[in-house]
Order: sequence, then C-alpha cells, then structure tokens
Amino acid sequence: MNAFSPKAGFLALGLTLAAAAGATLAPCPASAALLARVPAAREMAVCGDTLFVGTKGASVYAVPLGGGEARVAASGFSAPNGVACAGGRLFVASRDRITAFDIGPGGALSGRRDIAGGLANSGVHSLRTIGIGPDGRLYVSLGSPCNICLPRGLAGTIVSMDQNGGDLRRVAWGVRNSVGFDWRGGTMFFTDNGADLMGDNIPPDELNELQPGGFYGFPYFGGRIRLKGFENAEPPTQQIPPVFEFQAHVATLGIHFFRSLGGDALVAEHGSWNRSVPVGREVVRVHFEGGRPVSVAPFLRGVGRPVDVKEAPDGAVLVSDDAGGAVYIFRR
Repeated sequence: MNAFSPKAGFLALGLTLAAAAGATLAPCPASAALLARVPAAREMAVCGDTLFVGTKGASVYAVPLGGGEARVAASGFSAPNGVACAGGRLFVASRDRITAFDIGPGGALSGRRDIAGGLANSGVHSLRTIGIGPDGRLYVSLGSPCNICLPRGLAGTIVSMDQNGGDLRRVAWGVRNSVGFDWRGGTMFFTDNGADLMGDNIPPDELNELQPGGFYGFPYFGGRIRLKGFENAEPPTQQIPPVFEFQAHVATLGIHFFRSLGGDALVAEHGSWNRSVPVGREVVRVHFEGGRPVSVAPFLRGVGRPVDVKEAPDGAVLVSDDAGGAVYIFRR
C-alpha cells in the first residue's frame, strides 16, 4: 500500500478505505488528503490534468490534479451541477441550459456558447447531471418536480443529444431523480432516488440498467413497491425494474466504474435527511459478477455528504462533498 504525501496546503485525514478482492470486502488503512476546497462541490469531470467541479452555486471550478488551489473557471450560471468533458470541450449542465466551452492549457476555458436551453422544469429536483456516452452523445437527467407526482413533458426522464445540442431523444422515463450514471462496457447504469415520506424502510433507492426508451416505474413504483397515491393506478406500460436495490433513503447519487477496482462501481450515498435513524453519508462499492450487480459493501466513510466519485488518471479515488465544500483524494 502506497502512502499519499499531501502537497502544501493539503489536509491529512485519518479515514478508512475498504478494498476488495472478488466479492469479499475487508477494511484496510488508507491515507487521505483534502485536494481542494470547492463551495457546494457536486459533479466532477476529469479532463487531462484538470478536475472540473460543478456546484449548487453560480460557478464551475477548476482544480489542478497535481496539487494547487481551486479557481473559478466560469461563472454566471444557475446551479451548474453537471460537468463532463470530451474532445477538448467541457459541457456544463445548469438548471435551464447546457453550455459548452473549449478547454485550453491549464484548464483555461474559452468559447462559451449555450447549446441547449429551455430544459424541463424539475422543481425541487432541478440539479442536472450530465455524462458522455460511448456513442459520443450527451446524456442529461431531468428530475421529477416533486416527491411523488405525475411528471409532465420531459420531467422525470433521461435524455440524450449530440454535442451541438441537437437530435434530442428521450432514452428513459418514469425516473424520479437520477443524479448519477456511468457506462460499463457499452451499457449505461443509473442511480435513482426513492420517494420520501413513506416510512424509514421503503421505497428503496435504485440502480437501473438502461434499455433505450424504457419506462422505470415512477410515480407508480419505487423499486417494486407501489407509491403513495398511485397504489391502484394503471401504469402506462410495463415497468423495467431495478437491477439492484439499495437501502431506502441512503440517497444514491454519483456512480463510477473503476478500472482500479476490476470493473466494480463506487456509488456516493449522500445520506438521509428525515429518517429516524440516519443512513448513508458514505461511499459504497457495488460488486459485479457476469456483468450484473450482486452485492454492496461500505468502501469509504467520513467524507461529509458525498455527491460524486471519479477516478484520477493514476487510479486515485476522487470524492466531492457539497456539505463540507470539499474534494478529497484517496490512494490505496
């Protein structure tokens, strides 16, 4: 196990990282450091030697992965939660639009242009997540506007578009609020937050496998459980059930498949807000066998309220925490 030597200004932390071989997970010591302070840090994008970090505020930040303070890379947004990069460009998903930039040396951004606007009104779930699929298209989640309700239009969906903002397609619907997706091979997996105010233990949070155009059950189902107010309502079509169910109210957000973990995924559990006994507030490892998720185990605790997880070029684990306004880096 290689210790991590924090650069100047880093904060050394004593945390626990769980490593695994196969499906057996056992805790092991790890060194950890605060990579940067980023207010309300949310989705992250590794773009060469620069980490871009979206926020719930008005700005996107750039963090040198080699060490150094975060700086404002672009501002003037309404909650630029989502960031993704490809082909020398950064794409930012804010509440009402998708914006593209050219990435220059040192992570400098230029050529700002809005490529899509008028996104669906998602009410309390208006923070957008964005990713770039193996097909080169942009994927954007558009949350449902309330706890349990019948979404209208493109609310409660995941859509895709080309990198110029054209050729919009609905790829998933009946989605309550997906705040994380990634691809394993050519298959997209996405998290979805379960509904609140139905008790401590139902409905579960979800991990879903994308079947393009598929219906994922909301607001009729949370997991395989009927949701309050829709117990006797007839769904518009057959639900595609989750491929894995997490504990209720852990608030599964960002997901990333790690080369350094043999193709397993790490998932950020933001944590419950109104459960009688709090759960979540950790990063968990989802173990896959034969291309299917089969188990989940704790991986990392003590990082505030984690939002996103990404893999640095050297295999290090990056975690964002919006409550503490921080991005952490972990090496085993």
